[in-house]
Formats: sequence, C-alpha cells, structure tokens
Amino acid sequence: MFSSYTVYIATVLLSSVFASLAQKYSRTNKKGIRIPNKFFWFISMAILIFIMGFREYTIGVDGANYIRGYDIANSMSFIDYYSTFTTEPGFYLLYRLVYFIFNDYQWLFIITAAITIACFYKAFSYEIDNISLGLAVFIFASTQYFYYFGIMRMGVAVSIIAVAYRYILQNEKKKYIWMVLIATLFHYSAPFALAALFIKPNQITNRFKNSTLIKIMILIPLGFYGVRYLIYPFISASRYQGYIDSTGTISLGFLTSSLPFLILFSFFYNMLVAKNKSYQFYFFLFIIKLFTEIFAPVIGIGRMVWYVNISICFLLPASIRVNRDHMIKLLVLVFIILYSAVYSYNAYFGDSFRGGYMLPYENVFFKLVN
Repeated sequence: MFSSYTVYIATVLLSSVFASLAQKYSRTNKKGIRIPNKFFWFISMAILIFIMGFREYTIGVDGANYIRGYDIANSMSFIDYYSTFTTEPGFYLLYRLVYFIFNDYQWLFIITAAITIACFYKAFSYEIDNISLGLAVFIFASTQYFYYFGIMRMGVAVSIIAVAYRYILQNEKKKYIWMVLIATLFHYSAPFALAALFIKPNQITNRFKNSTLIKIMILIPLGFYGVRYLIYPFISASRYQGYIDSTGTISLGFLTSSLPFLILFSFFYNMLVAKNKSYQFYFFLFIIKLFTEIFAPVIGIGRMVWYVNISICFLLPASIRVNRDHMIKLLVLVFIILYSAVYSYNAYFGDSFRGGYMLPYENVFFKLVN
C-alpha cells in the first residue's frame, strides 16, 4: 500500500530522472539552440502538474479560500466584486474563464499548476548548456514545488518572473518590465522583481558590475521601508494586519537558511564568473534573497524571497559543473541531496505548519490513508 510520502518522493525523483533524460537526449534546433528532448521533458513536467493540479482542494494551504474566491467571483458582477475584494485582475479573469468554460473549480488548480510548472521549466531549459537539468528539477521539486500547492497566485507570478530573468541576461529591460507587469496581474508582490533591474552588465566586459552588491544592500531595506510607510497606511484589509503590525527590523534566520549557501557560492564565485555570465547573475539574485531574508521583518513577511529562490536551482548545480575535483563534486552533491531532503521534510511535512495540509495526500483519482 502506497503512503503519501512514497507518492511525494516518487514525484520528486521521477520528475528529476525524466529531466535528466530530456537533457541527455536533447537536440539542436534550426537556430542552433540546444533544447531538451520534448518527450522526456513533457513527462517530467506532467508528473509535477498531475500531483499538484489534480489534488483535492484540502491539500495545500489556502485551498478552501481559493474555492470560496472562485464561488464568490462567479456569483456577482465585476463592480460588486471589486467593491469588496482586491483579487489580482489576472486571477479574477481566471476564476471567470474556468467557470465559463468548465464550470468546475478543479480546472483552476490544473491550469495554475500547468502555468507554474511550464514557466519554471522554460527558465531551466535556458540553462541546458550550463547546469544539470535533472539536478535543477530535483532542487526545485523538493524545496520549492510543494510551497505552491497553497500559494497558487504567487506561484504563477513567480514562475513568470523566472522566465523573465532571461531578458535581464539579454539586457532587454523593457521586455523584462512588461513581464513583471504581467506577473503583477497574478500577485501584487511581483514588482519586487524590479530589483533585478539593478543587476547591470559592464558594457566593456559584458559581465555584471560588482557595484551591484552595494546597490542591493541599500535598495532592499529602503524599498521595504518605503512599502511600510507609503503603502501600508492605505491597506485596510484585515488579512494583512499581521504584516502591518510587525515591529521587527532584522531577522537572524538567514544564519541557517542562507549563510551556508553564501559561503559555498562565494568560495566558488571566481570559477562561476569565469565560466559563464549567467552564474554571476544568479549569484546576485541570491544576494537579493539574502538581504530580503535579513530585512523581511520590516514589512512583516518574507514571502518575497520566492522571486529569487530559483537562484539556488542554478547555483548549486553550477557549483558542481565548474569544479574539476571529483571529491568536491561529490561533497557538493551529497550536500544538495541532504539539504533538499531535510528542508522539504521540515518545511512541508513532518510537524510543520504545512504538514497538516499535505498529509495524507488526496487526488481526484485516488486517496491515501497515510
């Protein structure tokens, strides 16, 4: 008899294996761009979409609230709805479209899962020549994927931003801003991703300027204080009062959540930068994550880190790729596996807050008892 843990572990491992196969049997298209094998890449995505999209609404935080939002949005006019609620317009439109086309709320879960996973995979595929796709998917599936079981709106927004980072690497800022605007239609926190605009390339070397570090150190706390004193006074919704009432300034949680990675990535920084421009960009994204965690108490919420957490999915596999010492490669790989397993268990399962919403797993096609 299968247990919920068996299903979740199989989901992570199988999606990773098929991602590896997609890279192994990749091909070069007419533009000379290497792309993953479509069959294996689709199977890898389908596994994650199936477990996320076809879950019962009781699986994952806020499932019941999304059902309530779906029912309310389709029981009153647009004007009446927005006189009371502040749902992002993109997600409101999705509420209405799902009702109009399918008249079944399950499709809300399926479509958001498909968009979220497809966009993240698109972002991963861009780096097919620089990282192990299987390892990137493994890190994502074990440490980030389960978070989006409940935070569906943000999952769509974050995944759109993940794709949009390519425009920063290509120095196409206008396209990036448009993508941020699209993401904002699904979650109002998406403008946070505009911080990536400060990661500017050096026009001579075509690499990113190291002065970016100083800008990030100043930008993050200033931006958070701007939100606290310029935006929070206009928010009256009771659901946000916990954030608004926060009185903290600095969190020391980064000492365990990010500092070990900072040490690891800093140790390999010169090798990363010398190898590929993308690695340097993702290193700066990680620095944004670090300072976001440190100053999260200013706005009472640390959720913004999800816009930059994808940096770990690139930097950890890159740390293996740039090393020639097989022992170091093995040690980093063991670290990745242990970290992913421990993080996943403590963040989404076991005695964690989300654990109560993830176990036992229930799908529209089957239900597990443990």
